[in-house]
Amino acid sequence: MSRPKNREKMSERAPAMGTVERLASGLLFVEGPAWIAEHGMLLFTDIPANVIYRWDDSGLARWCENAHFAIGLSRGRHGRLLACEHTTRSLTAYDIKDDGSVGDRTILASGLGDRVLNSTNDVICTSDGTVLFTDPPFGVRAEEGELHGYQQAMELPGCYVFAVGPTVTSPHVVIDDIYRPNGLCLSPDERTLYVSDSSERHHKVVAYDVGAGWAMTNPRDFAVMPVGVPDGMRVDADGNLWVGGGDGVYIYAPDGSPMGHVAVPEMVTNLEFGGADLRDVFITAVSSLYRVRAATPGGRASAVPS
Repeated sequence: MSRPKNREKMSERAPAMGTVERLASGLLFVEGPAWIAEHGMLLFTDIPANVIYRWDDSGLARWCENAHFAIGLSRGRHGRLLACEHTTRSLTAYDIKDDGSVGDRTILASGLGDRVLNSTNDVICTSDGTVLFTDPPFGVRAEEGELHGYQQAMELPGCYVFAVGPTVTSPHVVIDDIYRPNGLCLSPDERTLYVSDSSERHHKVVAYDVGAGWAMTNPRDFAVMPVGVPDGMRVDADGNLWVGGGDGVYIYAPDGSPMGHVAVPEMVTNLEFGGADLRDVFITAVSSLYRVRAATPGGRASAVPS
């Protein structure tokens, strides 16, 4: 795939400051960064290592040793850590103890009726406590690249975006028309949901209008990734969408126009706003964790929901 001709112009306009800094390296395949503000730490996953790592100013440490090949992480209700797990094909929540260590684990979703989920991948918690998550087949069968964890057949007829239901077998489908739903992110006002279709068939971000009860309408193509496929996403306080991709992070204005590109030397899997002023952008990229400063703070960083 050809690279965009306006790359230099985009980089000059990027709402990022300074150079990209490598914070940790030598890992296997990292994903799912989540900022834990009250402990000043970032949690992120190393999928094939089956570990959730903790990074803070003192360096890197293991936070959870048996993470069930977790991939996507986010902050949930009452400050719990939400985790998408490959080997259990479940969405779970971890308590975070007062000292910042890992606490009890609870399963939130594991199937649709009597059929197990595909391979929970990315997750967000809304302001009213609703949990939305994606369920592509990347951890259940060999398709479109290397897989981590295990391989089993899909039991569901498709790949969906779900909202958690009252029981572990009762999530309900909110989006059913994306081929391979992966990363997802809400605009700061929660009126728009962005979902990445991480497939060579489409490699695009789709936007939806959010209605009452988290009903999704008016799907439209928001952005097509110039290099690689779109993966994890975040928004800044101005509503600009930061999208991880094949050669870095692409930044789009709320109207979909390109604003910039932050070059990263490895394929980017996800990102998160954090730090004391929410202007540190933490980037997970294959074997390393990176950081770059943003001109605008994050719009939906991982604070402690009530």
